[in-house]
Amino acid sequence: MSRLSLFVFDMDNTLYDWYAAFLPAFYEMVGVASKSLGCDSEELLNQLQEVHIRYRDVEHPFSLAETRIVQSYIAAHGYDEALSLIDPAFHAFNRLRKQNLKLFPDTLETLKELRSHNIELVAYTDSTYFAALGRLERLGLSAFFARVYCRERGQSHLRKSTNSPESRNSDKVVEIPSHQSKPNPRVLVDIVNSQHQNMENVAYVGDSLSRDVLMAKRAHCYAIWAKYGVHTDAQMYERLIRISHWTAEDILNEKNYAREAKKYSPDFTCESSIAEIRSLLRSN
Repeated sequence: MSRLSLFVFDMDNTLYDWYAAFLPAFYEMVGVASKSLGCDSEELLNQLQEVHIRYRDVEHPFSLAETRIVQSYIAAHGYDEALSLIDPAFHAFNRLRKQNLKLFPDTLETLKELRSHNIELVAYTDSTYFAALGRLERLGLSAFFARVYCRERGQSHLRKSTNSPESRNSDKVVEIPSHQSKPNPRVLVDIVNSQHQNMENVAYVGDSLSRDVLMAKRAHCYAIWAKYGVHTDAQMYERLIRISHWTAEDILNEKNYAREAKKYSPDFTCESSIAEIRSLLRSN
């Protein structure tokens, strides 16, 4: 193995548990909103999924406000009154997300140690701009990464902007066109070139065999599998599918990626903790 001078980290389920942070908060929001709006929660979930499909993003900012039922309320009562009605649902979402969004054990210590060895760190996620930047800042991760590569932000049709103000870390963020996503190796090659590094000196760390590891192997990059981040909770996965933007084509592609990924093995596996990466430093 050549000397590693750049680590590219996936974010969701590699640095923190995205499922635990997002899904309970989302369903809590739906429960509060359905009571405020006097509607069936399953119908509200159907309409939220429509919004997610429209934007191809399960984390579309303020998706609740773009559902048909809320848009009808806006037409009848005005924008401000509608948002006042559903504001408790947004607060419920933020409260539970804040409570559950936590780094995996040993994450900060491992990133610090990598930096102490003069290893450059960047992050790459398929999440969009505001979701990625928000989690980096809430978790105190921004200082560790030279760049954060993410999917470009979507556009909202709401009359008022739902976008957060620009952050002091905005200059670190590089938005990637939505059609360029994992496991396309071109994205990783472009990231490495942008950081002025050689692929033989790069390690990529991610939890998904069919997206992260496959992309790394396709790009001839040292592939580290964050096995500790793999979710096996079937009920949690079903709750994600229930609101997902995935099309039949997306699901077929996932199956094909999983089939191709079986041809490869990760170069290193973190079985139970990100801290296991530290063992690579002894030979670096």
